[in-house]
Amino acid sequence: MNETTMIRIDFRLVDIIMELQALEDHIHLIEMQISELGKSKQSDLEEYLKREQLTPDDFEWDEAKHEYDNMMEFLLPRFFWGSFIVSLYAVYETAVTEIARLIQTNKAEIISMDDLRGDFLERAKKYYKSILHFELCESDETWQRIRMLVELRNAIAHANGRLEMLKAGTQQKIKNWTKMGMGISLWSNYFLVSAEFSKETFFLVHSSLEHLVKRYKEWDSDNRKSRPVQRPEQ
Repeated sequence: MNETTMIRIDFRLVDIIMELQALEDHIHLIEMQISELGKSKQSDLEEYLKREQLTPDDFEWDEAKHEYDNMMEFLLPRFFWGSFIVSLYAVYETAVTEIARLIQTNKAEIISMDDLRGDFLERAKKYYKSILHFELCESDETWQRIRMLVELRNAIAHANGRLEMLKAGTQQKIKNWTKMGMGISLWSNYFLVSAEFSKETFFLVHSSLEHLVKRYKEWDSDNRKSRPVQRPEQ
């Protein structure tokens, strides 16, 4: 007689884990896409220069080279990694909100995160600490990076990364970050985030959410065990 082994699969918050995996895959796709576009643009440039018989002494040569550099060093990184930063923050905010609502429901807490004032991070930190009594982020380094993520995401989503469109305080923060060698730079009147900065930020956020999900599951499992068994009425 064959024994049947039951495998329990934990589907709690599986969407968060899948979204993080999709973002990690997206990093590789961005790098591949930029690389392939770079090869294509380089080939187009060389073909154009050869066809027109241009040399570095020609104005058209400088113009074509400038257009290529602008595409590879500014436009592609700006739009690919900028959109990644926006998506990464969206995953973080929805995950933190979802877990907060689950704990709120479990504790039958009347106050919701939406009842608090402030921006999302202010409300989330206050709600987790003072209302839910649950640690939101265990690492101060990660929390500071998440705060940077919010500032950069808002600057991209609301001002397309243009410094002159941002409030003076936000402009100064970004200018200060460009001096720290973190992978944030200025190009004309725009700021750019590098592949290295985007990947490092992703892995910090990934680790933070992974730990948050793990701690929630442990808390939820312990809470279920401590609940009295409800027997049906006779």
